[in-house]
Amino acid sequence: MKLKELFTAVLNAAGTGEDTVLATIITEAGSSPRSAGAHMLAGKEGRICGTIGGGTLEYRALQAARELLTLQTSQCKSYHLHPNDEEDLGMLCGGDLEVYFQFIPGGDRQIMCLMRDLLRRLEQDSDTWLFMDLSSPAVRIMAPYTAGMPFTGMELSRDEIKTLARGKPVFLKTGERRLYGEPVNFAGKVIIFGGGHVAQALEPVLSTVGFRCVIFDNREEFVQPELFPTACRLIAGDYHAVFRHIEIGPGDYVVIVTHAFDIPVLRQVIQKDCAYLGVIGSKGKVAAVKQHLRSEGVGEEKLAAMNAPIGLKIRSETPEEIAVSIAGEMILRRAERRDSLATP
Repeated sequence: MKLKELFTAVLNAAGTGEDTVLATIITEAGSSPRSAGAHMLAGKEGRICGTIGGGTLEYRALQAARELLTLQTSQCKSYHLHPNDEEDLGMLCGGDLEVYFQFIPGGDRQIMCLMRDLLRRLEQDSDTWLFMDLSSPAVRIMAPYTAGMPFTGMELSRDEIKTLARGKPVFLKTGERRLYGEPVNFAGKVIIFGGGHVAQALEPVLSTVGFRCVIFDNREEFVQPELFPTACRLIAGDYHAVFRHIEIGPGDYVVIVTHAFDIPVLRQVIQKDCAYLGVIGSKGKVAAVKQHLRSEGVGEEKLAAMNAPIGLKIRSETPEEIAVSIAGEMILRRAERRDSLATP
């Protein structure tokens, strides 16, 4: 589930006066059906959206959510997924989870403002996290943090912010405080040069897994909304002057799948620092492209940074299979980048 859907659901429920409980996995140990950062929103009728693992775990979590709706309070609960323990949940995963259940009263203006703020920040090209203070049932403090912007909403030291703002969810105990932080958005967009069959298969896959895609082609008919309904931007531009139309930053991902303009595009974008650069083509074509760029003075370090031929080696042949291989490689690169992310 995308966080945009979760934040929208929380906002809608609060806006209609419905009490809800937001269940969040804050720690995990061993094997479990979902990882830290998984969310489920529940109301009086049951699950509204999201999941924290399904099966018996989710059934128990929904029971807990109903109880907390009645009590109108928040609580942390631990779940053991060991099949041989007396208090197990009958699941074979063999892990342990801690779930934070946050009671959200209907009509709460603070929560509604927060959700609108988070939705706004999701649309921005910035590194953003959500921090939560879980110290007591009476505390319902949630605050967003965007790198490079002043942080307000709760009292946190610089070191605490640095610890919480990582590439994956973090649970932190400092004295009597129990703090949790998770990434909401990372800077960077995907620029797909070429709007043909591979791009048309790739863009919806990338959008489904949280990438924001821009399609760039020099043919108007290949940058139409009906071809790319989930793209965030469509550009009909000049392949020989791409920076008249778009900028490429260090958090951006570049995919080159043009019909005949790979070298003109590469000649420009290879000089930029970006998170990922992939170029479609056979080994022979890629070798020829690299040699051409080498003859123009492009350094070996820049050439080595190219993912070419693009995609994971899964023997893909059709545009749909190629799209899966490219998406897999980009998901891996995104995970590696998030793991190495250092808070400014």
